[in-house]
Amino acid sequence: MKAIKYIVFGIIITSILYAFKPTDDVETDWAKCVEKYKATWGDPCMECTYNYDIFQVFMKNVSAENVDLFVAVQESNKSWKCYMFEKLIPNDTIVAHACKGTGKYLKWVRKAGDRETSFPTCDEVNKDYK
Repeated sequence: MKAIKYIVFGIIITSILYAFKPTDDVETDWAKCVEKYKATWGDPCMECTYNYDIFQVFMKNVSAENVDLFVAVQESNKSWKCYMFEKLIPNDTIVAHACKGTGKYLKWVRKAGDRETSFPTCDEVNKDYK
């Protein structure tokens, strides 16, 4: 009977200690740190010839952390136009576009400066997401 009490007591103590564990140890879902807040079609873009096919996606860092962001926006020929944004501060916004877009985009997010987490290259995106 004493053994069971010690086991239960150990479980309770472990649970309490785990609840107060520093947040740095908790895994962050970095993708949730950046959200699309707007998308437009046909707005002017200095880089594009045909304004009516331009697709633009607007994203915002909604976290309290600085993040790096890699965005790919699909062109009508199914290729991806890629953008890299480093050290986006909280509430910072970006715009990525395709001159003749499909309306599709992809994003990868990591903690700013985290070189252990790699982003794909634009060639890899074009190969893997046809």
